This record gives sequence, structure tokens and C-alpha cells, in this order.
Amino acid sequence: MKQLTMPIAGLVTTIVVIVLGIADLVLIVTTGAGGSVSNFMVQAGFKAPMMVFAFGFVCGHLFGYMKLEKEDA
Repeated sequence: MKQLTMPIAGLVTTIVVIVLGIADLVLIVTTGAGGSVSNFMVQAGFKAPMMVFAFGFVCGHLFGYMKLEKEDA
């Protein structure tokens, strides 16, 4: 019986989200809400909306529904 493993894209994204969450928390505690990753993303989104669209487009392709191929036993 084969073990189920997380796809590479999901693993990398999970790690990035966890690291950014920790960094965001540290920045908020040390510098206040103005220096957080979240604030940077919001400000960058207002200055360059295409960046937000591109990020959403990539996430849609990474996590959108894909038909799984049958594996040979």
C-alpha cells in the first residue's frame, strides 16, 4: 500500500505561509502594524494591482481542481 504524500507545490506553499505568518507576528510585536508583511502586501496591491491579479492567477493554477491520474498498482 502506497503512502499519500503532499505535492511539492502544497508543501512549499505551506512552509512559506507558516514562515510569513511567524515573520508577520514578530514584525507586528516589534515595530507595530505599519511594518508588517500584511501591510506591505496591502500597500503593494494598491500601487500595483496587477501583482495581486498575478498572485491570484498563480494560486488558482496551483490549487485549482485537477483530475488525478490513476496510478498502476
